[in-house]
Amino acid sequence: MRLTLPLVAALGATQVIGYGSIYYAFPILAPAVAQEFDVGEPLLFGLLSAGLLLGGLAAPSLGGLIDRIGAGRVMTAGSVVMALLLALLAAAPNIYVFGGLTLLIELFSFAVLYDAAFAMLAQKRPGDTRKAITRLTLIAGFASTIFWPLSGFLVEAVGWRGTQGIFAASHLLCAALHWGLGALPVIESRMPAPGAGADPQPALPVMTVSVARRAFWLLALGFALTGMAISAITVHLVEILRSLALGEMAYVAAMVMGPSQVAVRVMDATVWRNRHPLFVALLSAGAIATAIALLLLPGLVPALAQPLAFAFAAILGAGAGLSSIVRGAVPVALFGASGLGLRLGRLAAIRNLLGASAPFLFAFAAAHSMSLAVSAALALSLAGLAALLLLHRTLRRIGIVPPIRPGRARLAGAG
Repeated sequence: MRLTLPLVAALGATQVIGYGSIYYAFPILAPAVAQEFDVGEPLLFGLLSAGLLLGGLAAPSLGGLIDRIGAGRVMTAGSVVMALLLALLAAAPNIYVFGGLTLLIELFSFAVLYDAAFAMLAQKRPGDTRKAITRLTLIAGFASTIFWPLSGFLVEAVGWRGTQGIFAASHLLCAALHWGLGALPVIESRMPAPGAGADPQPALPVMTVSVARRAFWLLALGFALTGMAISAITVHLVEILRSLALGEMAYVAAMVMGPSQVAVRVMDATVWRNRHPLFVALLSAGAIATAIALLLLPGLVPALAQPLAFAFAAILGAGAGLSSIVRGAVPVALFGASGLGLRLGRLAAIRNLLGASAPFLFAFAAAHSMSLAVSAALALSLAGLAALLLLHRTLRRIGIVPPIRPGRARLAGAG
């Protein structure tokens, strides 16, 4: 355990820097960039969406590279590339160069963000991957909390170009950390001594090729559809809450998401630590669908708009917080660490290709009717939940995953 904590802490720091500089700083810097280049902010966000699509296409190749040469080397090289691209971005002479560099940053982002970090944990700590992923997401969950105000301060102090220069330097620090982490030895979790009363690490499930293929596609579909719903709702979160006539309370309600994400990750590390990750994935998908459904109730009961808005933000935060964990933990639990980089790359490709379109499609639907847009997001989340339920049913019937309520199975067997 003592050897795992430095690995998780160092990766947590690089994830905070990665997500903070690549994603959370973007909307803070966008107005200054748009003003200097005399373009509209929607163009900049369009570039970001296009970059997400390219990143999805590149993810399987980068994931396969992680399997071949190790996550440490790929993440080190990725951090050096990010430092170079951000430095060039700080010196971009026009919107065309800025746009091209933005696309390249998103293209290579897979190499330095969660999926690569999850693969690193699986390669270095194969026996404790689930626990390590949960702890990593606990740390990385503070990326927005740190980088939103930090980016605002820096852009006022040194301008957007100076801010990108500072971010470039921070990725050189990440490169050094990734290089050191790549050199760490592989540590298997120690098996308990006979009679110690602890269960050994569970063996990997044995699946036929056809079952494994079906499981992968159901998992990909479940993650992608719930990811689309999360992307559509979170990008337009304040706009949605303001449509409920909450006034300034819309911003207060939106702030509930962050603490909720952290709280539910603590729950996963404690209350649900012995449950199968697929169970947690079902909780995540169910929470997302429930939260979106709450958005449709204020139209029926206007007096409850404010408490429903806070409940929506809290439950959505919980679902989104768990989704970051299960996208790494479930593939490891079902398929193992071997080939994990390529598998995560393929899952990311499907997720990004669908998710990149979600904010645009939601905005298009919301222009006609906000309730229509929310209903469409609810349909996506329910479809994602259905895919994960079908996956659980498929694997449960052949004994690969436990029932959702294991207590019932024990009671039935006791008779």
